[in-house]
Amino acid sequence: MAKKPKSNKKSRFGNPARAAADSAARLHAVSLADARLERAMEALAPGFALWLQSCGRSEESVDISLLILDDFFDMYRMLEPQTDARTLVPNAVREVLQASTAANPQATFALRNGIRDYVDYLVQASLWTGGPGDLPDLRNILTQPALPGLEPGRDLNFAGLLSEVSLADGDLVEGDLAEGGLVEEYPGPVEMDFPDVFVPELTAELVTATMLDAPLWKNTLALLDWIGDGRKVTAKGVLGKKERLEAAAELTHGGLGSLAGAAKLTPSKEHALARLNVYWELLQVTGLVTIETPHVHLNEGVVGSLSTDEAMVQKMRDLLSHFIFMVTLDGSEHGIYEDWHLDMSMLLVECASATPPGSDFVAAAVAEPQTMDADLLFLVQNISHWAEEGLVSVGTHVEVPAAFRPELAEMLRADFSIQTVGPGSATDLDALLSGR
Repeated sequence: MAKKPKSNKKSRFGNPARAAADSAARLHAVSLADARLERAMEALAPGFALWLQSCGRSEESVDISLLILDDFFDMYRMLEPQTDARTLVPNAVREVLQASTAANPQATFALRNGIRDYVDYLVQASLWTGGPGDLPDLRNILTQPALPGLEPGRDLNFAGLLSEVSLADGDLVEGDLAEGGLVEEYPGPVEMDFPDVFVPELTAELVTATMLDAPLWKNTLALLDWIGDGRKVTAKGVLGKKERLEAAAELTHGGLGSLAGAAKLTPSKEHALARLNVYWELLQVTGLVTIETPHVHLNEGVVGSLSTDEAMVQKMRDLLSHFIFMVTLDGSEHGIYEDWHLDMSMLLVECASATPPGSDFVAAAVAEPQTMDADLLFLVQNISHWAEEGLVSVGTHVEVPAAFRPELAEMLRADFSIQTVGPGSATDLDALLSGR
């Protein structure tokens, strides 16, 4: 396992100032899929812009192409929520163009051009991850019709599809574009020796009961009750000092159990406020609350829809995914990780494997922290924070609850090569919960 980062970067729980700043900055709900797509496009956009410039495009034309791409993905991700920015599903692209044509036929020509250029770039730069069978369909969909006064668009240069190359070594992509220094590698999932996530057989009853009983869910409900008809916030969108202490006092649910002694590893007031920072951000990014200075309000439509078990589980899965991201990959860029990200991700996956780590070292660290190695103590502090919210349970072993494992695997799979095994590995939670 990787060593503790030299920067001594802690988890969000250990950096309350950072958490407060992030929380204040997020005033609207941002789905995890959207956050991943935005991160992917940040990595791809510079190379795409350079490629357009190499094709003789003006700076203004490049800016327009990037805006078109933003507009396209705003629509596309509604049809493909788990969007991979390096492949496009032909049927979804067709639906986007049909909707655009109905609204504004003339603008659709610009949209079609922009999508076509983007796919051409992915193909020529060997960044395309879709199947070769999708390319002929996209060729037909993205070829401009010959209408009076409008020049038909060129076909995609699919003949420029380059041979497969390995992207694991951090080199420039092979081929003409790479030789010109225009395209840098877009990192795919990192190849690391992660254990498989073991998913036992799951039932709707087990999943629902686990989610309902999780401290993460109970504390979320407690904060929503506390907010009630609204609470005052500062001009920066955060709670005042008095309100922060009141809100933190609502977080009474925890899953520490035998790790109750872990509380002494962090000053109580600091820990309570750091924990509140996490929940405050979760409430915002999952759409449960809206901050409109000088007040924070419940999103009544979202909160009011949580009365059924199925709706509750769906929202809890959303909370869980964001929480997992926060404690494993927060602050990372796709394919670029500090040791902290790798340590936490590896440890959490081990806790969801068929052979989870024993808990003796955790108990020893809690009993006598002064005798523990600093790296080991760092891990134990994070395990205790995970356990407090119910992400892991600590008995003879440190384990991720079975109901949480599909979400964990899905959350980390875009960044790391993670496989699921076991009788529940192919379970579709949506279908399971709806009785399909």
